[in-house]
Amino acid sequence: MIIDSHVHVFTDDRKKYPQIGDTGRGPKSIMHEQGQWELTPIERLIKLMDEAGVARATIVQAYYVYEFDNRYAIDAARAYPDRLISSVVLDPLDPKSPDELSRLVESEGVTAVRFMRGRAPVSPLGEPATFPMWERIQKLKVPLAVSEWPDALPQLRRAIDRYPDVKVAIEHIWGLKVGAPPYPLLDNLFAFAKDANIYVKFAINNILAARENGGSARPLIEKLVRSFGANRLMWCSNYPAHPKIGGYKERLEVAKQEFAFLSEGERAWLFEKTVRSVHPDIPA
Repeated sequence: MIIDSHVHVFTDDRKKYPQIGDTGRGPKSIMHEQGQWELTPIERLIKLMDEAGVARATIVQAYYVYEFDNRYAIDAARAYPDRLISSVVLDPLDPKSPDELSRLVESEGVTAVRFMRGRAPVSPLGEPATFPMWERIQKLKVPLAVSEWPDALPQLRRAIDRYPDVKVAIEHIWGLKVGAPPYPLLDNLFAFAKDANIYVKFAINNILAARENGGSARPLIEKLVRSFGANRLMWCSNYPAHPKIGGYKERLEVAKQEFAFLSEGERAWLFEKTVRSVHPDIPA
């Protein structure tokens, strides 16, 4: 079974689900750098998953379309409870966020949360003002995904040492640029290799960044598996972000090609078992 650990949805029903500002289907900065995001309502995503052979997925709130309005991600997962779960975005600095997370988990079926720097000029990772949110995440026993640039990752240390029971997945943003082996640009990522509660999401943009230095992502994948273990790595499509990269099925096929040298057991972790260990609410 293949599980997509990170995929986005958004709809053209702007009356019920208004997008942030007058930004088309994504913010102007993203549109300028990456091209137009493909409209991906939940019905289309399910069709794409079926065509690609992806059985389950985690719907991750599309922050750059809806910011902190998580309703569409939640409703999308609810529409296909046998296929999907939802991960919401909340402001970790907002004192109301802990109670909002409790409400979403207890009443709306949400099973995970995501921190994003978003438009903030400085990362909030590790700031004491975020600790109430960390404490609530730990109490609710939901996993946390972190979207942050590599230079800010060391700030995670203060929080994860304080809340060691929180399972943290570092999102694919760590590797938009990876450089050449032994990948010194990623030292801040590999610094967490010994932390058993830290996981890494691996997306098509990471593969392509690695291919820029030698034509293959194998050396990077080998180092990730050697450092973290396959049981702490998970594949994700990150669709439809980075639209110039390619379609949904294409992203999976590229990952299969790059992971082909791994053992069958290691591939099983990357495509399914790691996601299930982090998100036990994913349907069987």
